[in-house]
This record gives sequence, C-alpha cells and structure tokens, in this order.
Amino acid sequence: MQDEVFTAVQRHIGAICTWRPLGQGCSNGLYRSQNDGGARVLRINAGAEAVPGVDRIREARLLERLQGFDWAPRIQGCDPAAGWLLMDWHGDSPAAPLAGDQRQQLLQAVRDWQVLEDAGAAVDYPALYDHYRLELRGLPLGKALLQLIEALETNWESLPDVGHRLTHHDLHPGNLCWMDGRLVVVDWEYAAIGNPWFDAAALAKHFEASLVELSSLPAFADLDADTLAEGLGRACWMFDALGCLWYWARGLSGSGYDMAWLMRETLRLLKTSEPAG
Repeated sequence: MQDEVFTAVQRHIGAICTWRPLGQGCSNGLYRSQNDGGARVLRINAGAEAVPGVDRIREARLLERLQGFDWAPRIQGCDPAAGWLLMDWHGDSPAAPLAGDQRQQLLQAVRDWQVLEDAGAAVDYPALYDHYRLELRGLPLGKALLQLIEALETNWESLPDVGHRLTHHDLHPGNLCWMDGRLVVVDWEYAAIGNPWFDAAALAKHFEASLVELSSLPAFADLDADTLAEGLGRACWMFDALGCLWYWARGLSGSGYDMAWLMRETLRLLKTSEPAG
C-alpha cells in the first residue's frame, strides 16, 4: 500500500519525490520530501483499528474549512479513500515550554476555532464509549476498564455546560510546528464539534495554561473562577481517562509506555474518578 500511495501522491503533484520517514507519530506513517516544489509532509493513514474515534471524511472537510488561518496546516492534497494527506512542511515542534509569542499564538488559535461557524460534523461521544466497551471487554483489568468508562460518563454529566464548539481533541506539543515566527497546529484527525473542556484540559496539562488564560477563551468567558476551576479538574481527569482507554484499545507500540504503567494508570484513575470541585 505504501508504494501505491507514493505513486498516487507523485501523480497528484506532478513530481517525483524521495520520501524519508519522520521519527514522530505512533499511529500514522509520516514522511518528508524536499524537492523543487518545496518541503512537504505526507501522512499515510493508519487503519481504523489504530485510531478509534477518527473520521477521515470529517477531517478532510474540516481541513478545507480551516484553510486561510495562519495557524492551520496548508494542505496540498487529501484522499481519505486512498488513505493519504499531503501538506506543507511547517517546521519542527517548538521547544518546551513555549516562548511567549508561541504561547499567545496557540491561545489565539483556540479562540479562533472556538467561534468558527460551519466547522463540520459533531463527535458522537456515546458511540465512542460504546466502541471502547466492545474493544476492551475481556482484556486484563476488563472489569476495571468498564468501570472507568462509566466514571467517564458520570463526569461528563457533571461538567459545567459551555456548549459544543470546534475541538481539536489532541492538543500536545508534538502537534505544534514552528517556522519563521509562525505556529501551526497539525493532526486534526480527531477534531470535530465537541466539548471544549477537552482542549482546556490539554492546554492546562501540556502547556500549563492558567485559569486566567483559559477564561480568555470564548467557551469559558461567562464562567466564574470557581466554576472554571471545578470544571477544569473534572476535564483533566477525563482527558487522562480517555488517553488511558485509547492506549488499551490501540496498544502501546511507539508510545514509550509499558503495560505496567498502563495498569497502574487505570487503577489510579479509578481511585480519583470524582475530582474535588
């Protein structure tokens, strides 16, 4: 399949390329090419079993909608049926912690996409939870994993209601690129109209966003400080719980984690399934 994708992409751009693997990404295949047309990144999509919750058609339509925003990846081609996405090379991931200008660009990007209209389809969280129930039944700690899903649903009902908005669902430093003073957010395969608390949790956990910074986002502008703090606590627990379930469902290959960590994390999450508000 890989050679077929390379051939299809080269036909699309009208150029012969040499593709070199990128050492990042633990699900999709990522490759970089440098030729007369400029640097490009090719993603060869992983199978559906490796990326639960992903809808390639939804992603393709969303990326088309995002074109023109400074923080959006510049797409050169996309064929969900054939399993590939081609975009400009946008630079390496910035060093942690983000510099001041990078941080402000990230927060502005989230502000922009939270108010974006006509952003496509919504994610079906109940269907995702049911998918995990089927996938995880019978695994080690299977009963505990089902309890974890139930706790996720309970915490979902307790989150302060801020409505649904475009949500990236996978914000972390590895999904940011920095080049020539421009920050670009990539990897939109999980993005959909969804619960913005998930992006808030990612900003807090991966980028140490403060309550003041989060209160500047449109989704949370009307919340008082106590409600925002309580919601963030629950959202951060849910963020970790969904990540844990994801690793159980797709495996640990390429993650740097081992099964002992995953089992400990599962039990930790069950013990803290009702964060203090």
